[in-house]
Amino acid sequence: MLGINYFKAEPTEYARLSAGGKQIAQGKGIAKFYLPFRTSVEVLSLATIDQPFVFEEISSDKQPVTLQGAFVYEVFDPVKALQKYNFAINPATRSYVTEDYKKLPDLIVRMVQASARKRVQQTPLERLLVMSGDLSEGVSKEVSKLSSLSELGVRVDMLYFTAITPPAHIAKALEADYREGLQKKADEATYSRRAAAVEQEKAIQQNEMNNKIDLEEKRKGLVELQGANSMSEAKYKADAQKLLLGSFGGLDAEVIRAHALYQLGCNADKIECLTITPELMAGLNGALRAGAAIK
Repeated sequence: MLGINYFKAEPTEYARLSAGGKQIAQGKGIAKFYLPFRTSVEVLSLATIDQPFVFEEISSDKQPVTLQGAFVYEVFDPVKALQKYNFAINPATRSYVTEDYKKLPDLIVRMVQASARKRVQQTPLERLLVMSGDLSEGVSKEVSKLSSLSELGVRVDMLYFTAITPPAHIAKALEADYREGLQKKADEATYSRRAAAVEQEKAIQQNEMNNKIDLEEKRKGLVELQGANSMSEAKYKADAQKLLLGSFGGLDAEVIRAHALYQLGCNADKIECLTITPELMAGLNGALRAGAAIK
């Protein structure tokens, strides 16, 4: 039929058709014939939407910082949202006829920024740079409980900060300071290892010296004991020799020679060379005669 158009919403869209100020149809994924010259079509997505954001704040130590992240939101009551914002579209091109469709995510971004600002302004820069997890958790809990979002029929399912960064020159200064700190720790560790090595070497040397001292003391005791034993042995031998010689004290010289000749004969197998002088032969003859006289 001429002058009549057909509109069909997507399954994840909520649409409302109005004519003459009266609603003629509304619902999720609806389809409807309409008169284009007198019908207004509004469409609102019911799917979850991932909305990125980025804004700047000032830390407690007056340092600028850029916060970047995103949140996921969805419209659970489209009627409330349609009462607040204009989501009218051109059915032919399906493009929005006003900028109101941007106001809903912009409002949530401002809520996120307001919640984050309180925490950022109470935190020094260096602490702030490593607290993206804590900041995400705190801001997410606060924003999700805001009654103003519920009144719009909207809820935030997830919120997270992906980056918290200072200006380039401040980041460079912090990196330099951090590197210096790491180098200092590395130097301290090196010095500690060297000192420990020196102490260990000293302990080893001291232990070796103590062992040498103990060994020398034991050696000294052994030498003293050996000397004492040698002296005792020599003394005993001297005493024995004195006793042996003392037994010959009252004997005649010829008898002594006879005894010597007897001892010579007993040890004849041990004698390799024997020189007999005339004087010795005369003595031996006398000793023989003395021996014969004794018999």
